[in-house]
Formats: sequence, structure tokens, C-alpha cells
Amino acid sequence: MNPAESLQNVEINQNDKFFTALFGNSTGSVINASPASLILLGDHTHYNDGILISACIDKYWIFQIKKRKDGQINLASPELNDVIRLKLEKLEPEEEGTFKLLRGLLLILKEEGFLRTGFDCAFSSNVPECLGLGSMAAQQVGFLNALRKALLLKFDDEKLLSMVSRNESLMLGKISNIAHHYTVLYGKENKLFFMDLRTKAYTKFSVDCNECSLAICDSGERIVEPHRICAERIEECEIGTKGLRLYLWGIKNLRDIELEFLHKHFHMLPGRIFQRVLYNVKERIRTQEGIKLIRKKIFEDFGRLVLDSHMNLSNDYEIGNEHSSFLVEEAQKIEGVHGSKLISCSPFRSTFNILRSDALEMFKTKMNSEFKKRFGRDLNIYSVRLTGGIKNFSQKTKVGDNS
Repeated sequence: MNPAESLQNVEINQNDKFFTALFGNSTGSVINASPASLILLGDHTHYNDGILISACIDKYWIFQIKKRKDGQINLASPELNDVIRLKLEKLEPEEEGTFKLLRGLLLILKEEGFLRTGFDCAFSSNVPECLGLGSMAAQQVGFLNALRKALLLKFDDEKLLSMVSRNESLMLGKISNIAHHYTVLYGKENKLFFMDLRTKAYTKFSVDCNECSLAICDSGERIVEPHRICAERIEECEIGTKGLRLYLWGIKNLRDIELEFLHKHFHMLPGRIFQRVLYNVKERIRTQEGIKLIRKKIFEDFGRLVLDSHMNLSNDYEIGNEHSSFLVEEAQKIEGVHGSKLISCSPFRSTFNILRSDALEMFKTKMNSEFKKRFGRDLNIYSVRLTGGIKNFSQKTKVGDNS
């Protein structure tokens, strides 16, 4: 058993103990582990029918659900030290709070006629908050998947994904990225996930996880209204698309713009709008090149594309900041680091890093040391590995029943 599997089992056992202490015997409960997703290339192209390279990583949302015979719905989390008790017939949305996403999904399920009985649910997570949309995707897909199995709900994967997308879009708008949802549900062990959002086609590419590692650096510096910043970029790209339609009839969005055409018409767009469009067009090209490098297993060059993406995000898309710039600059000084990049739409100033596995410990030591010198506090560093999508576990076999 590898370390990721061992840790996952520990978390499942802890969640089961919490479930049993709160709701009684867990016989017949359904359990799954839903991994967070991470976009490596292609972020911020998703609202222009973009192409993206992503991965499941071994940080999980754990859900344990058991059907009840009444209309009582209980949601509980040990980390959040919070329990809410709802009545099926009186479900209402939650404007803010711990259970906002889950309650949104319950309302959709009820509205569409799937939810007809209550259940007990205990969930926990070791996903770093800095993963943002990748964590939200794991939470929602994991919850719906477990609920579908526990209550024997009759909807397929396509319907599951559409309900997650609808729920997230209602709360976040066009920032919502379905590539995260597909990655969580369909990701495979030791593979990167490539998705074309125009066609919704996806492919998985094998990588040698013994050669490369991933490390996430979270500065702990919170971003004020990160979703507002992303929403502004979406609006700016839409303005750019409208402007370019005057010179290229029939384009749907920035997916249809070539770099040569854009440079010929740069004077037709305001400077800031041109920079946003430029990032999107370049990122699409980078992602196409990234797929070629993954196929050839040239990970050092792939890392350089990741670094280029970071620089483009910082300069043209202007979502860089002091903390992420420092983290990327320091990482590039360390031998064995192939590439580093800020995590988009994160609530914290954070980066991910692709590096040789044998450089991981040195990376942790040097990065924390330099960060502490500069900012006077420790850096949160998470070593993560590629993993597969949602994992379902066998039901518990204990005596007794609480519902």
C-alpha cells in the first residue's frame, strides 16, 4: 500500500468513527473518497471553449452517507465542528456558510424529483483551501456520487455533471470550470487529464510518477474577492471577442482566434483588453504544445511551459502578486524544479511546482527558509501525488440500525 492509500484509509476510518458516534451504526452506509483537481495548463480559457490539462491529486473529500426512512437530512463535519439538521419538505438555500454547496445540490435534486427521502451524511477533508475550484469540484462531485449510490438515485454521470455545473454556476457564474468536474469523476491513476471544452472530449496520458513530484506552496495570504477578479477578466475577454468579430466574421469566442490574426489587429483593441486576449490565445497554444511534450515524456520542457504560463498570467492577465512572484522566483533557483505557477481562482496566494522526486526534500527546506526570511512566517508546503478519480469503498458491516 502506498502512502497516499494508507493516509486515505486512515481518514476514512476516522470519518467512520465520527459517523458512528453521531448517527449510530454505519451498516449499509456508502463511502467514497473524492480527489481534488488541479489545472496545470489552460486555466482561464475555459470560458472560451478552451483546452486544459489537469490532474487528480491525493487530497480528498471523504463522504459517508446512509439512507433514512424519514425525511430528516443530517449533514455533519468533524473538521468544521458543525452539524445541520434539515427537513426534506422545508429545504431552503444557504446564502453563506459551510454547507452552501451541498444545500444547493439538495435543492436541485429535490426540484428535479430525485430526492424523496432523508439521509445521514458525515464528511471530512484534507484538501488545502488554496486549491479553490479544484476543492469545490471534489466536494460536489463526491457528495452527489455518494448520494446517488446510497439512495439508489436513477441518474447517470452526464446528469450528475450537469447538476454540479448548474449548482456551481448559480453561485460563481462563468468562473465555474467543468474541466475540474470531469477530472474528479474520470481521472485515472498516474495520468494527466486533457479536455476540450468545446466538444467535451477528454483523453488521459500516462506519466512516470517516480520521476516527477508535485508540491503546492500556500503563503497563507488571503486574496480579497478572488472570484470578482476572475469575473472581471471574463468580462474583458468578452469585450475583446466582440471587438474582433468586426474583423473576423463567425467567431464564437477566443478559441477561434489565431495569434497571427491577433497581432495584426492589436491596434483595434484597448491595451488592457488586448493583453487579456493575448493571454488566452497564447495559453491555448501552450496547452497544445504541452500535450505533445507529455506524449514524448519530456517533462522538463513541459515544466518550462508551466513557467511561461505563470509569467503570462502575471503580466498579461495581471493576476500575479508579490507572494506568488516570490514563490515562483525562489523555486526556479532550486535544482530539479522544472516549472512553477500560481494557482488561479484560489482564495490564497499559492503556487504549484513540478520537480524531480529526488529534489523534493531540498525544495521544502529551501522554500520554507527563504519564505520565512522574507515574510517572517512559515510557508505551508504540501507534497502531492497524481491519483485517480473518485474511489468507492465497500459498505460497512455492523449490526443495528439507527434510521
